[in-house]
Amino acid sequence: MTARDIKPCPQNDADPLLISYLDAIVALTCQREALGLTTSLIDSLCQHVRAERFRLLAVSNLDRNDELDGSNLQGAVVRDWLEPLSVPVPIRYDQDLLACARTKNRISRKLPGMKGRRLILPIMGVGHVTAMLVIEGMRAVGGEDEVLARLLQIFSNQLYLLSRNELDGLTGLHNRQSFDERIKHLVLSAGHRDRRAQSYVAAQQNCLALFDIDHFKMVNDKFGHLYGDEVLVQFARLMSRAFRHQDMMFRYGGEEFAVVLIGIAPEASVPVLDSFRRSLEAYEFPQIGCKTVSIGVACITPGESVDTTINRADKALYHAKLNGRNQVCCYEALVAEGKLAPVTVATGDIELF
Repeated sequence: MTARDIKPCPQNDADPLLISYLDAIVALTCQREALGLTTSLIDSLCQHVRAERFRLLAVSNLDRNDELDGSNLQGAVVRDWLEPLSVPVPIRYDQDLLACARTKNRISRKLPGMKGRRLILPIMGVGHVTAMLVIEGMRAVGGEDEVLARLLQIFSNQLYLLSRNELDGLTGLHNRQSFDERIKHLVLSAGHRDRRAQSYVAAQQNCLALFDIDHFKMVNDKFGHLYGDEVLVQFARLMSRAFRHQDMMFRYGGEEFAVVLIGIAPEASVPVLDSFRRSLEAYEFPQIGCKTVSIGVACITPGESVDTTINRADKALYHAKLNGRNQVCCYEALVAEGKLAPVTVATGDIELF
């Protein structure tokens, strides 16, 4: 089946923008590749919409109340979706972006010195704006606004469908299935760079960190699973605040979590992870009090297997737990200090976990 077999609206069957983008969606949805959908969206726009510049801005740092009603977005930031290492910009610095996120309506304005107009279109999540498409210097030919609105509706629907099966129902982080797929993609493509965003991420020096909440079983045994679940939820929220938008966060299993730190070398990841460890240690969970976490981190090395990467991070985590818990251990540093034997490179596709 191709996009030409999908007829979203009879009067627009032949619209080249929708046809080209739907073709990409059919292929990429099968791959469960959300970043691929975003790059295909921009590619389709570049080919069929006359404008000076396209930007896809993700909205983050939202509190729960902001997500529900959009009444207070002053603390939210926007980042370039296709540039993982882009600097976050407070949304309040751009009143048009702020208005779009609040009203959930498109904003069109003719800016001084710009040929054409600036069009901002909201991309909806569940009840709130998760991203915005910004088209600068757009020169209207006729009918683009309607086509763009329908295109973004398709785009947001596809992202939602992809995310439903990738998120952990309790914490809202990506689940273990998503972890397996994404870490495999990142490891296999590490060191290979092309113009697409996912290859840009893969070309950076990235690290895998594994987290294990210390003595979590005691929480369930003493207070019950309801309080244990609350610890997991709050732990995930602390992670979301501590790490960057481009970092990939997962519930790895039970009380175990994982983060892929994008563009950070192993030695630089330790203070970042230790900052999170200290913030968790200082946080008081209702009825339970304070909890600690043990963390192991290892570099994602180009050309090596997924199993090897996970095994190295797991060895560092195990070392942290055996030597007092509540600490961050880096695999590369432990090997250099002679405290840990090197993990031999695994071959083949056999999963260790």
